[in-house]
Amino acid sequence: EATGPDEFTLNRKDGSQVAVEIRTFVVRIAGEVLVLGIARDITERKRAEEALRESEERYRALVETSPDGISLTDLEGRVLFCNKQALALLGFESMQEVLGRSVFDLIAPEDRQRAVDNAQRTLRMKSLSHVEYTLVRKDGSRFPAELGASLVVDAEEKPKGFIGVVRDITERKRAEEALRESEQQYRALYDDNPTMYFTVDTEGTVLSVNKFGAEQLGYKADELVGRSVLGIFHDDDREDVQEQLAACVRNPAEVAQWEFRKVRKDGSLMWVKETVRAVRGPDGDTIVLIVCEDITERTRVEEALREARDELESRVETQLQRGNTYGLTFRELTVIHLVAEGKSDKEIGALLSISPRTANKHVQNILKKMGASSRTEVGVRAVREGLVV
Repeated sequence: EATGPDEFTLNRKDGSQVAVEIRTFVVRIAGEVLVLGIARDITERKRAEEALRESEERYRALVETSPDGISLTDLEGRVLFCNKQALALLGFESMQEVLGRSVFDLIAPEDRQRAVDNAQRTLRMKSLSHVEYTLVRKDGSRFPAELGASLVVDAEEKPKGFIGVVRDITERKRAEEALRESEQQYRALYDDNPTMYFTVDTEGTVLSVNKFGAEQLGYKADELVGRSVLGIFHDDDREDVQEQLAACVRNPAEVAQWEFRKVRKDGSLMWVKETVRAVRGPDGDTIVLIVCEDITERTRVEEALREARDELESRVETQLQRGNTYGLTFRELTVIHLVAEGKSDKEIGALLSISPRTANKHVQNILKKMGASSRTEVGVRAVREGLVV
């Protein structure tokens, strides 16, 4: 007869302990009943079992505390196990509700065939990750999820099933959608804004230009991207533009402004005022943001005013050389010419680059010095007495 095996811990002579497995046999020899014991050292096996137990406990703890849903299915996709997070994601309260159920039933109908195809791919490739599906909860509601799957094999490397990891990506999808909408709004604002926008790198190569900016210069946006921005400036301004651009790159915290001439595709000139700042781009490289304003008309008006003022001052200089009997200053003689032409204080201010209030003070001084009662009287007497030519 045999008994065991039984496990015991034995004490060695040196005080250490050893785990043993003992089998006992009852034998009869020469009419006597003897007990034969066979002991085997199982210390290493016990250590391996303990390590396996600890590993299983750690694995169980990892699975149960994972923020992702984890499931185990057979090769047909029938659920063998789900952790608590997977049950919660899908709206189930207990394992019994999902055991034996096809995992494909938890996937939205429009994604099921793709899921079946991906299961076959996992059989061939051993694993598949970052695949997105729409999953269906117990109550019928839907949510976007990201799934990964790995093939489970036995000791002989034969496929046994799949272990899957599922993550709810609802918030990520919302963030992506918000970002997409924001980018669309920015793109619409950038492209359709009636202001010229450019971005260039530190060498002056155009990285982007909005539709309005390109059209104002007679180009399409893709005709400007990739070429040097210096090529659209007047030859005489390019060196100064290059120096200003380099200074802007050296001082990224400062906003710079400058006025230069640009050349349209048809060769015509455009005066522009640009507001510029260097910033860090998404990839960490320095880029230069440029907001460009067409000031061609303003420049023409200023030039016309300058010419009118030069002509007026020339006439006043001639009058001063003749002398005047009222002790009028150069500026007051200039104002008299404009009063005689019927100009208002606002118009006088614009021509002389002074405020309307200052223009009116000059008029009042003239009235006092000439002893005149009105602007009309000043104009008439100025013409009659030769104060204006």
